[in-house]
Amino acid sequence: MSAEPAGPRPLSGNEHAELAWLRAENALLRVEREILVKAASGFAADAGVLAHLPESR
Repeated sequence: MSAEPAGPRPLSGNEHAELAWLRAENALLRVEREILVKAASGFAADAGVLAHLPESR
């Protein structure tokens, strides 16, 4: 019996394909998140400006 832990096993072809797909999806989600953060900050800035406008009578 060996006291040394076994190293990670090599990935199969399907696992490599899934890993590539997940990495691509992760990159896309990061871009989408960045766009949404910028849009939300723009809306928040607009709302702040609108909240400080004098009321029209």
